[in-house]
Amino acid sequence: MPRTQGVLDLLARVRHPKPSRVADLGCGPGNNTEFIAQRWPDAVVIGVDSSADMIAAARERERPGRLEFYQADITDWQPDESFDVVLLNAVLQWIPGHAALLPRLAALLAPGGVLGFQMPGRVPSGPGTSAMLDIARQMTAEPQWRDKLSDAYADNDLLDPVGYITALGDLGLRAEAWETWYAYPLTGGGRLVEYATGALLRPALAPLTPPEAERFLAEYSRRVSLAHPPLPIGGESVEVLHLSRVFAVGQS
Repeated sequence: MPRTQGVLDLLARVRHPKPSRVADLGCGPGNNTEFIAQRWPDAVVIGVDSSADMIAAARERERPGRLEFYQADITDWQPDESFDVVLLNAVLQWIPGHAALLPRLAALLAPGGVLGFQMPGRVPSGPGTSAMLDIARQMTAEPQWRDKLSDAYADNDLLDPVGYITALGDLGLRAEAWETWYAYPLTGGGRLVEYATGALLRPALAPLTPPEAERFLAEYSRRVSLAHPPLPIGGESVEVLHLSRVFAVGQS
């Protein structure tokens, strides 16, 4: 649920009466694209990703004429037709200077079309919030890691909801944006670190050799267990995952 709730919450706020063409940009292996196809069963849904491996996995889900996948770089992708809905789920935070991409994305819309996206928010450290990203940042700045990882978490100019309302409104879109905080109970030891390896730790682990990545992950696990000890909930030992997501929707 932590990996899909943001997608479902974004889809619930996309108000288009009957889209016929929908794009899921940065679709990965296509699992979220299937949610999108279920949301609009009469639309042609197209998933796009730059990774050949991701597209190969996504094509296991393909239904020609209904759900299709293509390999392309979304920063310069030029489709032949416009779309009624263009969505990006947990993608823009990986693109340096992503706010400059918004005009290109808005240009993909047909009249009345909707551009929507969601991504991690800036989670501050402190009581009741998650220090998981802070721990990763701290480690990449330490002597044993900084030569390889000093740029792993370079600031990517993430905006707050007001920033995205402004950016979309300046493009002539009717915009709304919001931030949601989630807390998910995860039963079983090591679940927080398991979640982190799916996305949060990718920038840190990717440049490392397998032995280095193993050492980094072991130390990260140790620090996370100290910062986020399990809580006794319902008679079980439960780790609690705190997440912030920022959402934005603009309609032409």
